[in-house]
Amino acid sequence: MSQTRSYTIIMERVFPLPPDKDGEKPDISQMNEIHKILRDVEIVQYPEELNCLLIQYVEGLGIRGDIVRVKRTLFHEQLFPSGMAVYASPDNIKELEDERKALGIDKPEARLGVQARMAIKELSHMNLEIPMNDKEEWTLTKEHVQVAFRIQGVELQEECIVLPEEEVKEFKELIVKVCINGLESVDVKANIIPISQKYVIPKK
Repeated sequence: MSQTRSYTIIMERVFPLPPDKDGEKPDISQMNEIHKILRDVEIVQYPEELNCLLIQYVEGLGIRGDIVRVKRTLFHEQLFPSGMAVYASPDNIKELEDERKALGIDKPEARLGVQARMAIKELSHMNLEIPMNDKEEWTLTKEHVQVAFRIQGVELQEECIVLPEEEVKEFKELIVKVCINGLESVDVKANIIPISQKYVIPKK
């Protein structure tokens, strides 16, 4: 860790100044410049920022195991006291690396990044409408759900979508699971509605 060091020397006069007359300044000719050192104080000035190791997901910074550079005040006043982060010491880093290896997520591509966490947050607050044909019988598929997500501006692969175990063949509210990077899943509230309720179907 880079730091700036400075020194402060505390001294006192060997011979005290002679008393002044009627509150006036002492005679300069009588002043002495002989001092003795009382104490040598080293002052360490640390940089404004430091590297810390995140213990949990922190929005805008990273996830558990990430080493990020933050303002020293932010670390000491918020992250460290709340248990969100610790010093990025070799021992702390090794402990987190061993933990990731034990969980099989030691490879960078296997870890959830900040964007993935933001996606989880967005999906958890989403109300997904799935428009289905109200004139014919149907069974809900992953493709139907994928299209519904796309309509609402979210692109997902079919393999990321997990449907309820029981087949869905009627208009209803349900929960659809979405897997993120194969590591975590998020429940998305969904509502299957008649397509005619959402769109005007032109008559043939």
